Amino acid sequence: MKTALFLAGSLLLGTIAAQDPVTSKPDKKATAAERMQELAKLRRDAFTKWREETTKARDAAEDGGAVKAISMRPDYGPIADKALQYAKEFAGTDDAVQFLLMVVNMDQKRAKGAIETLLSDHVDSPELAKMGRMLPFLDRVVDEEFAARALDKLLKSKSVDVRGWAQFAKHGATIENADRDSDAYKTAKAALLVTAEQVADKGLAQQIRGAIEEREKFGVGCTAPDIEGVDLDGVAFKLSDYRGKVIFLDFWGDW
Repeated sequence: MKTALFLAGSLLLGTIAAQDPVTSKPDKKATAAERMQELAKLRRDAFTKWREETTKARDAAEDGGAVKAISMRPDYGPIADKALQYAKEFAGTDDAVQFLLMVVNMDQKRAKGAIETLLSDHVDSPELAKMGRMLPFLDRVVDEEFAARALDKLLKSKSVDVRGWAQFAKHGATIENADRDSDAYKTAKAALLVTAEQVADKGLAQQIRGAIEEREKFGVGCTAPDIEGVDLDGVAFKLSDYRGKVIFLDFWGDW
């Protein structure tokens, strides 16, 4: 009887110890990389589901059946909300930037709030340079006034690459469209050449120089490169053979 009571007591104490929050081991917190992998999978799954629904709708239309209204893009809203949750989880660190940028890329409704957080909390982070390629199109995501103010803040970032991308966004349209003899073009070119020397991102430097070179070699008013080839009859020709004539070039591909 004593032995039975002892065993019962031991089992009871063991159960209590197992439930004791002080002695139980907490769950391991997921890393930022693991969180990003989770979001990436959710995004792929959402796209796959949307594509399947689109295919079914198209097939139904071809068969003459009723066509269900389908969104022009997947609904990434719930994934964006989860990304914002993870951004808060890693608030105050550079890890938060990737989650906020994912929101900007995925969901226009939530983009402005994410950008505001990036500008207020992470404007000096080198990680923000990953936003660089979207800066010329920022006014399509948010309103023009907000985009202009955002660019202004990025130009004052402590990160040389963040400033570099902001400079490229600021002057890119001038390099592409302004008269090459205008003061605006010369000012933009000078500013970007200085930027190309300063940035640590060699790809950005190459892109800046490439944009200037393309404008000055292939822009309106430049002499076209003397393309050589063979026509459909097997006769060799050069573009310069048609100097003074209107030339229509049809570039095409088959994918």
